[in-house]
Amino acid sequence: MMDKLRFFSLGSGSSGNCYYIGNAKRGILIDAGIGARSIKKRLKSAGVSMEQILAVFVTHDHFDHIKAVSALGNKEHIPVYSTQKILDGINNNIKLREKLEISAQRTIENLQSVQIGDFTITSFPLSHDASDNSGYKIDYQGLTFTVATDLGCPNEYLHEYIAQSDILILEANYDEIMLQTGPYPEKLKQRVAGDCGHLGNQQTADILMKSSTDKLKYLFLCHLSQQNNKPELALDAVKGTVPKHTLINVLPRTDISEFFEF
Repeated sequence: MMDKLRFFSLGSGSSGNCYYIGNAKRGILIDAGIGARSIKKRLKSAGVSMEQILAVFVTHDHFDHIKAVSALGNKEHIPVYSTQKILDGINNNIKLREKLEISAQRTIENLQSVQIGDFTITSFPLSHDASDNSGYKIDYQGLTFTVATDLGCPNEYLHEYIAQSDILILEANYDEIMLQTGPYPEKLKQRVAGDCGHLGNQQTADILMKSSTDKLKYLFLCHLSQQNNKPELALDAVKGTVPKHTLINVLPRTDISEFFEF
């Protein structure tokens, strides 16, 4: 019998994103947007060492998703996977102090799959204003875990993979009223709410209403805006859009989450 699937969030929001998905022995990270020391410390607090990390899969090249990729790739020798456009974007990001060495780079184009240990990871395209943007579907021991963050609108692949999912991380970035009445400049409001921006709570609810199935056991809402959303608003928006047995959690922005086993 194989080990149970394990998950926890190390951070989820504009201050940094990083998720651990693995089993008792090994695992992967989705994004590395908090400092390398914080990643090591938070992994350790959950009983995971850096040596257990098989790979980092990057969703896109914005700094809150890539802050530690060079440290993990170059110093810890953990391979970093993403599309070639994202890899190029990482090394063109002026906020990144150290470039990601070629030896640490691995290419996975959208709609390709790669086997890492006991995990099959499939990349799929999402709409966001980065060099490129990917969601990831992770298959393990008959379970499907899908991660979709930083997207302005859904597409056919998102709907297809949500329908296959037992576990789902999906963005719920902003409450529409809070965004429109909040302090952001008008241009930034338009960018956030645009088709290449972020998902609002109602968009997230609509996507779930259309695509979630009885397979869905766990839903994690991610990347909530500090200025433009509240956990209770996001939760209220998605109530009734997923099966009654689906457990819904909001991932904390700046702290490690609860530890989950499936």
